[in-house]
Amino acid sequence: MAIAASYFTVVTNITSSAPLYTTATTGYKRDLVVTNSGASTLFVAAGPAVSSAATTSSFAVPTGGSLILTQCQVPVSTILYGVSSGTASASLGWASLVTYE
Repeated sequence: MAIAASYFTVVTNITSSAPLYTTATTGYKRDLVVTNSGASTLFVAAGPAVSSAATTSSFAVPTGGSLILTQCQVPVSTILYGVSSGTASASLGWASLVTYE
């Protein structure tokens, strides 16, 4: 799979549970990409009432991996949290091209 994304922010040095991004109250019209640009696995939790992420119950994104949330998967006012048992970084952006082979 190839992903072309226009990253708009990077959250660095994630060790404890930290907010990464909150979607707009009116929604968005593009797919959201969360790429782990750090040295450790990033665990991501998402939802309108999420207040933290945990290494035991959140979605794991390995180093160099990406999580793509399509516009229908993320309702308005969705909060994304991330945590790592080491040190991770999250690059967030809008997907402009996703191709599958």
